Amino acid sequence: MNYNYTKTPEDFAAWIWGQNTICFPEYEYIIHFAEPRCMIKYKLEDSLTDFEDFFNGIAEIQWFDGKQYALKGKELEEFLTIAWNFLAIEERICEDEMEDDDDDY
Repeated sequence: MNYNYTKTPEDFAAWIWGQNTICFPEYEYIIHFAEPRCMIKYKLEDSLTDFEDFFNGIAEIQWFDGKQYALKGKELEEFLTIAWNFLAIEERICEDEMEDDDDDY
């Protein structure tokens, strides 16, 4: 586990970040494999400025266990804040890895 970016990396163990550039090049996805299980599809161009842009750029949330398990209101906002934090940490790790690669040349 990587403790360089968060004191509690285990909080993000059930999160995955990815793309399907073949079919949906303008979107990225965050998948959460623990309850509540879901996939968050969001516009790539709107995602990394701040939480509000990320929140407004969400195109779809698919609840794997059915809509009856979908979060709403404050619970949804708290869950999406965790998703945003995960995304921000992942982005920071990618930026640092790119800088390290540049330093190698």
